[in-house]
Amino acid sequence: MSFLLKVTAGALLTATFSMSAQAQTLKSAISQEIISNVKFLNLESEKTFIQDSEYLDDEPMVFDFNDQNIVMNDINADGINDAIALLFYCEKTSCHGTTHSSDLVVFKGLGKNQFKRLGSVPLGVNAKINNVNKGVINLTSYEYGDDDPGCCATKETKRNFKIKNNQLVEVGYLNRISN
Repeated sequence: MSFLLKVTAGALLTATFSMSAQAQTLKSAISQEIISNVKFLNLESEKTFIQDSEYLDDEPMVFDFNDQNIVMNDINADGINDAIALLFYCEKTSCHGTTHSSDLVVFKGLGKNQFKRLGSVPLGVNAKINNVNKGVINLTSYEYGDDDPGCCATKETKRNFKIKNNQLVEVGYLNRISN
């Protein structure tokens, strides 16, 4: 199981509580999200690192932002486009399959290029947005299955999210993800 899968759930809680609820530009909101999540991943890496006596030169992994995919769509039917962002992270010096992580973050559009973060959820090693239809974000996430080699996460999960009462919720479960 990849290191990031073990700490991603904690990243959700820490990132959620560290985010500002103030309106800001989309670029600023995403930058703040990235900074917070990279900081959390690096702190978790240090906290969970165990020195191996055979590899004394080893150090905790250092994570960094890797990529993003942003889809603009009016998911709350208020006439203003909202931002649906997939943010991807990876170990800085040796980015490979076992050190990837992805998060879904939704920002409510307030008009005049101002956005407010509504919530986020960790999605595993990788993810892609399939479509956004009638306010529902349909995506596919990939995690490691029991028999997957370290290179290749093949466990595919279809997930649906929407905004309900200004919260990001998973459709079907209607569990609050974060705010």
